Amino acid sequence: MELDLVEYELDEQIKKQVEATMQNLLKKTSASVVILTDDAGRIIDIRGNVKNHVETEFIATLVSGLFSAAVEMSKLLNIGQLDFLNYESKDTEVVMKHIPPRFLLGVIATKKTSLGGLRLFLKEASLILSKVLENAQMLPAKTVKIDVAELERRLNQILSE
Repeated sequence: MELDLVEYELDEQIKKQVEATMQNLLKKTSASVVILTDDAGRIIDIRGNVKNHVETEFIATLVSGLFSAAVEMSKLLNIGQLDFLNYESKDTEVVMKHIPPRFLLGVIATKKTSLGGLRLFLKEASLILSKVLENAQMLPAKTVKIDVAELERRLNQILSE
């Protein structure tokens, strides 16, 4: 069994607007990472302190998976549509925002950063990105075929670092 991993590319004008918005969000929040993905975990743009390509793909997949799981939980509990999702650890805040219809914007920052500020700047950036991505056509740029065993090996390698 093989999986197709597809990367997408945006048209140049939209790409510049996305990059500027993401860079502005990174600067305003002093985050270590800001990431924009689609709902399947494919990276649209990522900024900040990211070590390598495999790590960025793994972060995107986790962001997407966490948000999707939380959306399903909110449906089961009848608590309405999920807009923000926070994850807090001892030293880190992860805040994710849904950008309808199928995008996620995430910020990873230290606990020194104000959670209220993170949410405010995240909401501001999501409004801009929502308008920018409204009519965006995502064109397949690269398809990587990988078998399940190789995918598992790579994930184990990342998790053991």
